[in-house]
Formats: sequence, C-alpha cells, structure tokens
Amino acid sequence: MVEQVTDQEELDVEPDGQLALTMPESVEANIKDYYWVNQSREIINAQQDLDLTERRLIFSLVSLVQPDDEEFKTYTVSIKDLANLIGVEGKSFYERVERAIDQLQSKQLKLSHENTRQKITWVQSATYKDGEGRVTIKLSEDLAPFFRNLKRAYTKFRLKNVLKLKSEYNWRLYELLKEREFRKERIFKVKELRHLLNIPDDKYKMLKHLRELIDRAKVELEEKTDISFTYDIHKRVGRSVESFIFRINKNTNNQHSDQEEINYDAENLLQMLLENGIHRKKAVQLAKAYHPFYIEENIRHVRSMNAGQSIRNMAGYIVKALEENYANSLYDTPIDDPMFGLELRNVEQGLEEASNTDIEVFNAIVANFKGMLHRLSDPTPERLKEIAEERDRMLIEALSTVQKKRKAQRKPPLLYDDIAGDPYMKAIYEKWENSSLPF
Repeated sequence: MVEQVTDQEELDVEPDGQLALTMPESVEANIKDYYWVNQSREIINAQQDLDLTERRLIFSLVSLVQPDDEEFKTYTVSIKDLANLIGVEGKSFYERVERAIDQLQSKQLKLSHENTRQKITWVQSATYKDGEGRVTIKLSEDLAPFFRNLKRAYTKFRLKNVLKLKSEYNWRLYELLKEREFRKERIFKVKELRHLLNIPDDKYKMLKHLRELIDRAKVELEEKTDISFTYDIHKRVGRSVESFIFRINKNTNNQHSDQEEINYDAENLLQMLLENGIHRKKAVQLAKAYHPFYIEENIRHVRSMNAGQSIRNMAGYIVKALEENYANSLYDTPIDDPMFGLELRNVEQGLEEASNTDIEVFNAIVANFKGMLHRLSDPTPERLKEIAEERDRMLIEALSTVQKKRKAQRKPPLLYDDIAGDPYMKAIYEKWENSSLPF
C-alpha cells in the first residue's frame, strides 16, 4: 500500500519572492466501477445534501479508500476518466467536474448526536494540473471515521450498482435498504423517509406523489442494482399513513461479474490474509472455504481486539476466528463460483512467481559474495568477518527494498514462511525485522 507522506499542500517562497505551490505526494488512481464502497451506517443514516453528479463524484473517490487505511491518501486522477465514470459528457466536462468539486468543498454533511451537531465538508483540497487534465484531490479528514479504519457496523456495495442511477433519491433509497439487506425489511416513518432522502418541504407533499417517487425507485433498482424491494403501508394514524414497510430481496439478475472484477476480488482477499501473516497456501484454502465478507468481518474483529490486547500469533488467531466465527458474521456460506476459485489459483500462482523472483535477488547477492570469497588470496578471519557483515547488510537492504516495492504496488509482503526452506535467509529475515529500515 502506498505511503501518504504529506496531508496537505504547502506554500514555499521562491527566490524572487513569488509563492510556489508544493504538491502533496499522491497516489495515481484509476477508478473502476467494480470497486467497493465501504461506509459506516452512521453516514448512511445521516441527511445528505448532494445532487447526482456530486454524489457520483464523491463516492467514486470513496471507492479508493480501504476500510483498513490508517489515513486518507491524496489521489491524482484523470479528469477525463473521472468524467466518463460519473457520466459527465460534452465539451465542457472539465469545467463541470471542477464545478462539482468546488461544490463539494463548500457543501456540508450534517450529523447530530445527543447535544452535539457536527458539520463536515466533503473535500479537503483539490489541485488542478493545467495542461495535464488531472486533479489531485483529498477527502476531508473529518470524514475518516465513516469511511476508513472501519470495524464492524458498516455497509459495502459495488460502485457500479449506483453510478447509473438517474436520481439522487433512488441512490439514497438503495443505500438505506442495502444497509438492512440481511434483515430483509426496513420500516420508515414518512417524515423520517423524507428527511433521509432530503426531500424539500414543498415537494412530494401528497401521499400519491411520494408513492410515485418510491415506485420509480423500485423500477430502477430492480433494473440496475443487486437488490430489489416491495413496500406497503405499515401503520396508519387515523386516515393518514404514518409509516411504510420495505421488504428487501437479492436481485440475482444484476450480479454478473467479468474476469477483471473477479480477479480484483481474489487479489484483495488473498492480500488481506497474507498481510496478516497467513501463508499463501493456507490463505488460498481459507479463501475457498469462506465467503470474502465473512473473512473480512472476522479479520476486522480480531484487529479490533488486538488494539486493546497484544495478540502474539495473529495468523493463528485469525484462523481460529474464522473456524469459530468470532465476528458472528452472517456471510456463513462460501462463494459458489468456479471462476472465483480459478482466479484464486491464478493470483496464488502470480504471488508464488513474484516471491521466487524476489528470492532470486537474494540468491544473486549470496552467489556474488561466495565468488568474492573464492577469489581471496589471504582469507584472514578479520576479512572474512568484514565480508560476511557486508553481505548481510546488502541482503537486509534488499529485503527492505522488496517489501517497500510490494507495499507500493499494494501487494502482500514477503513472509517469513516464504523463505522458510533456507535457514540462512530465515536468519536474515529475523535481522531485518529487528532492524530500523523503513517498511
């Protein structure tokens, strides 16, 4: 995972006294519609004042955020690619995307809890690269509790389920129902539903007009998303309708996946297991035996426990958590998809090849020093010790370089078990773990 070095832009003064903009370090991002949106239930159930373009834009950026991210990264994206993704067309798409970002920097998310009210802007900063057609953008850090470092109570869905929706009302209703998908139903008081959908007081005042809005959402969600619903009157007060009950169903007609999407899920799942110290072959076994969401929820459960206590054998504890479902996950059946199993094997093979390539780097260093020893005319103990120390130093630095490269590429680290067949390299790995080299 790429490290975020700076959180905000800084201004430097050039020699002639002019202010120069120092760009924050950023991650080059290419957003795909099959990325997952992860958000806390608190934000789903907050009133949001976003039009459809703003909503498409902000949640495309949110799809880049991983639930385990320790901080928000700064992303650089192509404005043209972003416009294509969110459906902004025509010659003025640059200006329209910039205007939408400007609006997100001024609009506020409003949250209320007991005696407190919180107002948060959506975007912290945006820097446009004239002539390059790119924007470097960072979400407001105050949004962090709702999109990253998430533990359990959060909802996830693929971005593609909402990007093609033609109404912000339909989008919001999708989120609100998706949150209760496992419970199969959700009851809204009419006043509550209007508030959550952010319907102005002067619109859809009559019941038949509100039902027309819901009916349009019903048709579009069934046509374009992974859920469908029916609804009915739940409770009346006198002749007035007080609440509706929505019954939520999986919509298997819109759950088709292509190979790129399946490969993305397989990579993410194996990475989650591997980066927690589980060996590659065991990780593949677990990925085949359990649903990805089940694995994810149990890993997050273990991590949240580890925040308050020191778990020495994290990998073993995670395996135990999966076997006994410590997180009480409802996703208790594996994915029944032969393509997913095939992609798991493809990813495993790719990781094995990458590990073998990295190990060859270490072997080449060792071979080079062996050749050096053979060429010594007078191998004194002092010189032998000096060569051995230099060899170990180069191996430790090479291992650190490999780990940083893997992290930058969002690949799992080379594990101790990956080199377990070489006692000497195992010792080098232990020295590296105890060194102060960055990772």
